Amino acid sequence: MAKTTTRPKPATAKKTEATELSVPGGGTDIRMIPLDQLEPSPLNVRKVAASASDDAELLVSIRETGIKQNLVVHALSETRFAVDAGGRRLKALKQLAEDSVIPADHPVPCLVDDKRNAILTSATENLQRAAMHPADQFEAFEAMIAEGRSEDEIALKFGVSVDLVRRRLKLARVAPEIIEQFRAGDLTLECVMAFTLTDDHDRQLAVWNAVKGGYHIHPQSIKRHLTETAHSANSAIGRFVGIEAYEAAGGVLLRDLFDDRASAHMENPELLERLAIEKLQAAAKTFEGTWKWVEVHLSVDYGAFRSFGRVYPQDIDPDPDLLTEEERLIAREEELAAKNDGEDWTDAETEEYYAIEPRLREIEALQRERQPYADEDRAIAGVVLTIGHDGALRVEKGLVRPEDIPAAVVPSENSADAGDAPSPVRPNVTPPTSSTPVPTSDPAATLRKANGISASLADDLRATRQHILRAHLAADFEVAFDAMLYALCEQALGRSYNNEALDISIRPFQAQNREVLHSDTVAQKMLEALEQGLATDWITLEKPENFRAMSALPIAAKQALFAWATGLAVKPQLSSDNRPSPIIEEIGARLDVDVAACWRPTAQNYWGRVNKGHAVATARKLIGDDYAEDRNRERKGDIAAAMERAFAETAGETEGFDAATVVRTTRWLPDGMVFAGAAEAVADMAGEAPETEEGDVSAEDSLSDAESDEPSSLPAFLSEDAA
Repeated sequence: MAKTTTRPKPATAKKTEATELSVPGGGTDIRMIPLDQLEPSPLNVRKVAASASDDAELLVSIRETGIKQNLVVHALSETRFAVDAGGRRLKALKQLAEDSVIPADHPVPCLVDDKRNAILTSATENLQRAAMHPADQFEAFEAMIAEGRSEDEIALKFGVSVDLVRRRLKLARVAPEIIEQFRAGDLTLECVMAFTLTDDHDRQLAVWNAVKGGYHIHPQSIKRHLTETAHSANSAIGRFVGIEAYEAAGGVLLRDLFDDRASAHMENPELLERLAIEKLQAAAKTFEGTWKWVEVHLSVDYGAFRSFGRVYPQDIDPDPDLLTEEERLIAREEELAAKNDGEDWTDAETEEYYAIEPRLREIEALQRERQPYADEDRAIAGVVLTIGHDGALRVEKGLVRPEDIPAAVVPSENSADAGDAPSPVRPNVTPPTSSTPVPTSDPAATLRKANGISASLADDLRATRQHILRAHLAADFEVAFDAMLYALCEQALGRSYNNEALDISIRPFQAQNREVLHSDTVAQKMLEALEQGLATDWITLEKPENFRAMSALPIAAKQALFAWATGLAVKPQLSSDNRPSPIIEEIGARLDVDVAACWRPTAQNYWGRVNKGHAVATARKLIGDDYAEDRNRERKGDIAAAMERAFAETAGETEGFDAATVVRTTRWLPDGMVFAGAAEAVADMAGEAPETEEGDVSAEDSLSDAESDEPSSLPAFLSEDAA
């Protein structure tokens, strides 16, 4: 069908007679026919009217850009023509004339056809017409945006709503491969819109590959795949942290660009959990020091608190002000409820009624909060802070672990003779109602995970630290003896019962990948030197001769064996672990263990196993922005190699850093590796205890004095002079 373009002329244009235009190569002429000579054809096959919005878009398009396609008409008389194809265009032109945008006789390009072809012409146009594909609309709109046109201008030119332009432009977030599947008809527009939850094309394609084999691809299935590792902002943890705090910490939100009512999703679960843990830990500080223990949990299974015993607060008189308010609210609630069951409530009364119950719950909680716990109850009980199902902080106080429940008092024969002597105050504990183990929490692991430290890497850092501590402990009898003595006393005076007179069990810790972790390390060389100096000939003798031979060893040899055996028993931990043993930390401080001198982070043992963000952030903090940006542009393997050089002992010679930077990088350790306060602890010990003739068996000396017969500062029962 021949096409021409005629922009609407001003309403002041002169009346135009029907004129003919020659169409090159065409068999029929296009005539410019005055608008007031055109009328709808009764032969037009379109009976169902287009939507009002479609008609409005067409009117705007014609008003702005004119008629782009001629009408097809047949003559009713010399001055009357019926429009067989283009009825909607005719309607729009008539409306423009009525609105005085164009004159009533505005010339309209028309193809005059035989009346016998009218029905065929009308059917052909309506059946063969195809709406512009949304993907084509998106590309056209995007190209115009690139030219500098505004969304409003594009909407005006195309005769569409600004909302439609914006919806189409949102498809720019979708991977080109998915757009092509849309063009091919393999995806609906709704499915393509679902992919806009994220602008990560790799993730979009991964989801597409996961769902494309299904019998029917549904938008909800796509959204479910895209958000399967994310937390809804309406979830308990999402509401507890809050969108504002999450985004302020750098969290990414997945939003449905086409549904404002849908919940956003928090795409960084590790960050969200870290923020929740930190918020819980901040709230927990209120209870620390006043209870035996305080724990935080992201979530607690239903009924888990039944595994604890319970102590309850003491009854006291309620706060009179709160009590008065409570009574007033209850009376008002009853008054409103009696008012025709709410049928005659005003909007204000409705709002007032539904605000009463939440306030009554608040008053009840405030009254409970005022009730104190007895000192003897808090001495055996703890507090758990977690997130409630509504996203609010939940605090459970007065929980008693099964092992902390005091044993029942067994009446003795002398009880009757005690007369009226007062009994010691004992906590009144309600026993657990479930045998399920009490819930455990490891917020430290959650925080490490959020910072890019995997569980396996944390295990290896523990193993490395344990190995270093073991080497130092194996070289120092005094500290090793104190550590073992503490373990003995724990079993003798605590709750540990043994089957034999001495049943001390030392289970040497063995890291799974110790061949890699410990190979050619400072700690390993220390241990090898110490082991070579041990007096072990007695081991091969028969019992009890071996015991007699060992007993006859010089004190220094016994010290070396004792320290070596104690070192084997050291447990692995990071000081940043959840509830780390303070005894291990004190041992490390007493020994003044310098972890940085024994271990440096390399590509193999650290930098190649952390995420890029952690490495770049560490470089930025310790070295500088320029160095960090250089690393940020590199691949992970190159970053790891560069960071190994920068944090090695030779960084000053190889990297050209200034002295201050060298000090920072050559002494830096991952969180939890350093034994804090080691030097101070040694200084304190030196001021409190007199120096012995021999002193500690240092790792540097490799037990060169191990054969000395001079006794050290030993308990009497280990001294050679003991009777």
